[in-house]
Amino acid sequence: MRIAWITVRRWADFCSTTTDALVHGLVKKGHTLTLFNADEHGSHSEAPWDHVALSQSTVPGRRAATLAKSGYTWFKQHTNEHFDVIIIDWPLVSPLGTFLSSMGYPLVLMDRSPPADASILASLQWRVWKKAWRMVAKGVFKKGIAVSEEHREYAMKRTGVERESIHCLPAGVHLEHYSANEKRVEGDWRFIYHGRLDKNRGVLALPMMVQKLKNKGFDVNLTLVGEGDASNALRQMSERNPSISVLQRVPREKIPELLSQHHIGLLPMPASKVWRLASPLKRSEYLAAGLLVYGIDHQGHRLDHADRDWFRLSPQDSFHDDVTEWMAELSALSEEDYQERASAARNYAEMNCSWETSISQFDAVLQACVSDS
Repeated sequence: MRIAWITVRRWADFCSTTTDALVHGLVKKGHTLTLFNADEHGSHSEAPWDHVALSQSTVPGRRAATLAKSGYTWFKQHTNEHFDVIIIDWPLVSPLGTFLSSMGYPLVLMDRSPPADASILASLQWRVWKKAWRMVAKGVFKKGIAVSEEHREYAMKRTGVERESIHCLPAGVHLEHYSANEKRVEGDWRFIYHGRLDKNRGVLALPMMVQKLKNKGFDVNLTLVGEGDASNALRQMSERNPSISVLQRVPREKIPELLSQHHIGLLPMPASKVWRLASPLKRSEYLAAGLLVYGIDHQGHRLDHADRDWFRLSPQDSFHDDVTEWMAELSALSEEDYQERASAARNYAEMNCSWETSISQFDAVLQACVSDS
C-alpha cells in the first residue's frame, strides 16, 4: 500500500516515539509511506520513508490549524499524487478530513492522546477532538484509532461513534532496545520519571515523595527527564536537594541506557480525564528495562494481570504513604528476591508489550479500509 500520515508530531519530541515506532513497523511490512509534518525539509533524508515538510505557525493555538491548512494546500496542488489510505492526527481534521474524503481517499483518524493542555486552550482543543470523532461517526473517516478500551468507551459516549469503527492500539516498546541488566540494590534506590515535565502530570509531587522517604531513613534518589511548565520549579528543587536530578534533554536513543541504571519507574499522572484515557508509553519502557513501577491508581495506568510485587499503584491521596510501606518491603528483600521481581517485570513486557502486536493490528485496520473502498 501507499500510505500517507499527516501528523502533528515532530521527530525531535519525546512524544513522537509512538509515531516513529508505527511508521517504522509499516515500512518494515513492505508499505510505501509518506510522512507529512512540520519538520524541516531534508530532516528525514536518512529515514526509510518519504517526507513532506509542512509550514506551521509558532503561535500557541494556531499551530494545528496552520499545519492542517498547509497540508490542505499541498494535496490541492498535487492532485496527481495517489495514496491507498491516509492517516490524520485528530488535531488536523479541519479542513483536511472533508477535503480528502471528497477526493475519494479512505481516511483513518489517529488519536494517540486526547487534549492534555491544562491552559485556556483546552476547551478549544476538546471541540476539535469531538469534531474529529464525529467525522468517524458520520463515515468521513473509515476508522478511528484509540489507545485503550477506556479511551474507546469515552469516544463512543461523547461522539456517538460505533464500537466497530474504533480500534485500540496500546503503546508498545521495542524490546530489543532494552535490557534488564542486573541492578544491585545494596546502595541507594533510584527512581526515574521521563516524559513531559508538566504540572498537570503530577511531577511536582515527586520531589516531596523522595524527601519523605529520606526522612524515613531510606537511601533514595530521583531522576526527572524532560521539559515542560514545571521544569524551572523542579530544577530549583534539585539545586537545594542533591538527591534529585533534572535532565532537560536526553536523546531518545539514550533512554533505554538511562532506564537501565534505575530501579523504579514512576507514573505520577493524576486521575484526571486525559490520563484515565491514556496508555503511557513509559509504562512499557519501564517494564522492558526490568524496572519495578509505582504510580497513581486509575484506569490509564492499570495493567491486566500485573503482579503487585513489581507493579504497584496507589490512590492519589495516599501516594506518599503507600510508597513508604512498599519501600520498607523492598528494602527487606534479598538481592536474589529483588532480581526475581525485576525479571518478572521484563518477562511481562516480553509477553504483552511488544510493538509487533500493535503494528500487525494497525496494518490489518489499514488493509481493511482499502479493501472496503
